[in-house]
Formats: sequence, structure tokens, C-alpha cells
Amino acid sequence: MRKWIQKLRYKAKLRQMDDMWRWMGGSCWGLFPPSFYLTHTQEEIQRRKKAELDKLKAMLEEYKEKNGL
Repeated sequence: MRKWIQKLRYKAKLRQMDDMWRWMGGSCWGLFPPSFYLTHTQEEIQRRKKAELDKLKAMLEEYKEKNGL
């Protein structure tokens, strides 16, 4: 029961941290919320970061082709 309560408190703390990050405008400057960096390994972070950047590059290329830039 004690472990379960600690887990709930930890998740609430992460949620609070993410909410504060959003309030301070962090979603404009960071790829992921702070809790992501605390709950994932460095390899997972790098893999997701690369995937997100590749997706953004593809969107940019599509935009360029569509608008003749």
C-alpha cells in the first residue's frame, strides 16, 4: 500500500511539473515536457527527438513543394 501511495505522489508531482512548464510557455521552447526526461532513458529520448525532427522536416519539405519555394 505504501509503494502505491508513493507512486501516486510521484505521478502527481510529475503532472504538476508539466503543468508549470506549460504555464511558463515551455511548450514553445521544448520538444517534450520535463516529466518525459525523468521517465525515459537517454536512448529513448534521442530516438523520439530524432523521430519528431524528421517529422517536422518532412512537413517543411511538403510545404516547400506545395508552395513552390
